[in-house]
Parts: sequence; structure tokens; C-alpha cells
Amino acid sequence: MNNYTMAIGSFVRFNSVILNTLEYVMNKPSFEVKAYQARKEAIKNEVTQNTPLKQCLTNSKEAGEKLLEKINELQDTVYGDGSTIVKLSQDGSELRVDHAQHIAVFNLVLPIYEEVRNIITAHVAAARKENQYNDEVLADCITKTDYFYHGLVNALLLDELDRLFAEYNKARNEAKGAITPQSNFIQNDINEVVKLFQLLRNRSQVTSSDYYEMIDPLFALIEMTSGRRDLPQGKNFGDMFTQTKTIIREKAMKWETAWKPVYDNFMKEFNEAIQEAIRANVAKA
Repeated sequence: MNNYTMAIGSFVRFNSVILNTLEYVMNKPSFEVKAYQARKEAIKNEVTQNTPLKQCLTNSKEAGEKLLEKINELQDTVYGDGSTIVKLSQDGSELRVDHAQHIAVFNLVLPIYEEVRNIITAHVAAARKENQYNDEVLADCITKTDYFYHGLVNALLLDELDRLFAEYNKARNEAKGAITPQSNFIQNDINEVVKLFQLLRNRSQVTSSDYYEMIDPLFALIEMTSGRRDLPQGKNFGDMFTQTKTIIREKAMKWETAWKPVYDNFMKEFNEAIQEAIRANVAKA
């Protein structure tokens, strides 16, 4: 690996850590303490030590400062000792996750991930210009990671929209169709989720028909929930959520299956390159 691909690889690895924070919007029976601590340490090290990301943030001046603020906010809000989202039990043996704050986690994770993805794009372009983008494993990893990311996050957001839409309809039904402070509160959360869907679609670098086989029915459903599109004849919202979830989950599983061995292969190569660089520096010393 040359200096360009080492830096790009470092950004890819960091974004994987950021993305894994979305574990805390999943309804799981338990969460691994070791994984939580490893992520916490990895994020801290990335912005405090002399890493490619730290150098990039410093060189980017105001834009870098803004991204660093977002990363620090994620650290404090999710991984900080005073976090109300993820808390270690008193004896440190288990994690307690507040599932009422899923949207806060999405709003912390996705903007950081997208900004770092832009950094990757810029560095790939610079490496190509210098004829230094010659690592096929890394290139394949970036491509497959994009698919994996969009499959996973859209699936998680759709689960959130489904839950909120059901709560909204329940609140309106209980109020005999009237708009209430409770329904308004839920509507605001729905609006936040729709904004996140739009962020993903607008920033996506994936343009294949395979990708749009997921995106088109997803946004059709979103328009149905907002009243901008009629339900298909003979279908109800339950049918449409089930149908769309099936499409997205099938895509997400397919893309994850394609991504994981490539990512693992890349990480093996990347870690070997790091060890080689360390040995070279020791030899010089």
C-alpha cells in the first residue's frame, strides 16, 4: 500500500466503526461491552493521535473543525460517561440502551459517515491523478461498502418509520381523528426519519438499477405515508410496509454477503501494511 491507499484505508476503517454505532438502534436482547469499549477507544484515538483523519481535519480548517465537532458530539452523546443513550451498568458487565433515542443516534452517525465518505472520494480522486490508486482490494471494498451501507441503514430507518407511523395512527384514532400534541410530536419524529432517508438518497454514489430496485419502492411508500401518493388498489399500509421491508431486507442481506469477505480481506491487507510500516520505522531508528 502507498501513502494514498493507506490513508484511504484508514478512512474506510474509521467509517466502519462509526457505522457500527447503529447497533444501538437495533432491538437486541443484549449488547457486547467489549465492542462498545473498542469503538469508544477507536473513535477517540482517530481524532487525538496523528492519524490520516486527524491530519485531514486540521488541513481542512473550518470544514475540518465542524466535522471534528460532530465526532466529539458523537463521542460525548453515545460513548461518554454521561450518555443517556448507552450506559454501562454499575459493575460494568452489561450495556443498557435507551431505545426511545434512536433518531438521536441516526442524526449523530449518518452526517459523520457521509462526510468521511466525501473525504474518501476526494482522496481517491487525488490518488488517481497521481497514478497511485492501484489497490484492487481497496477499490472493491469501497464499492461493496457503499451497497452494504445503504442496504443496512435504509432497512433500519424503515423499521423506525413503520413503528412511528403505527404510533401516529394510533394517536389519531384514539383522538377520533383529531390532531393532538402527541400526534404532532410523533409527526415531527416521522419528519426527521424522512429527512434521513432523503440524506441517504441525495448523497448516494450508487447509481445501479439494483440499488434503485430498493430505493424506488421505498420512496413510493414514503409518499403514501405522507398522502402524496395513493395506496395501490386492494392494498393497505400494512401490506405496503411488509412488501417494502421484504425488498430492502433481501437487498441488504445480498449486499452484506458480498461485502463482508471483501472487507475482511481488505482489513487483513491493511493491518499487514501497518505492521510493515512499523517494522520499517523501527529499522530506521
